[in-house]
Amino acid sequence: MKKLMIGIVAVVMMLALFAGCKSASQENVVIIESIAPTTVPEIPKETPAAAPEAEQPSVETSAEPAEPTQASKPVGKEFFDDAAFVGDSVSLKLSYYCKATKALGNAQFFTAGSLGSGNALDKVSAESVHPSYQGEKMRVEDCIEKSGVKKVFIMLGMNDIGIYGPDEAVSNYETLIDKILEKSPDVEIYVQAMTPMTSTSNIIGKNLNNDNIVKYNANLKALAERRGWQYIDVYSAVVMTDGTLNPEYCSDNDEMGIHFTEEGCQIWVDYLFENV
Repeated sequence: MKKLMIGIVAVVMMLALFAGCKSASQENVVIIESIAPTTVPEIPKETPAAAPEAEQPSVETSAEPAEPTQASKPVGKEFFDDAAFVGDSVSLKLSYYCKATKALGNAQFFTAGSLGSGNALDKVSAESVHPSYQGEKMRVEDCIEKSGVKKVFIMLGMNDIGIYGPDEAVSNYETLIDKILEKSPDVEIYVQAMTPMTSTSNIIGKNLNNDNIVKYNANLKALAERRGWQYIDVYSAVVMTDGTLNPEYCSDNDEMGIHFTEEGCQIWVDYLFENV
């Protein structure tokens, strides 16, 4: 019995010792959950790239320069409804053609055979050379004023070059236009080049010849540029390469060699349409 009691006590003591050891072991256990998690550095978020702008369609520019605006465009016959033509027998033939065909609309003609810029400055008399307006002979500037036209086309020189030469003839021409402008200051002046003579003309002389016609026209062009008037080179529309009037356009080849056929008049009209 005594041995039994001693054995029980020994067992109890051994159990107590074992329990103490276990408690001590638990105090040294590291609880992993209490360790703060490792801070992972935050990776900055990338700013999303801006969407590419829609590509603008390219506008092609022509390598060719723009066509220049033309100084003038072709006109119709109505352009001449408020116009007057001043001239000698060359323009007189044009007046007959236009009155019969209305090629220049309702244009008026103040023409006379042998009229020149020199004798146009003379006083009106029974013997003087002047045009008429409504059956009354009067000076050119009075015809223009009374008719009320807005455009004046002048071709003179055939009866001036032989008398005055190409220089003084142009001086008289300018004086005549100044007189027109004194009475009708708002009219537009169109200076028409004098047309040439045929090679067979019987009036070619020392002063009146195609060489002097060229000089006269050069003087007219210079005058028009200086005064701001339009110069219309009708000469170039009817001249041959040798400087003479195309015989196909001339109605009196074997005589004066200066007046026009109907075909020649139409060439003249067409040139006006294209160049005024």
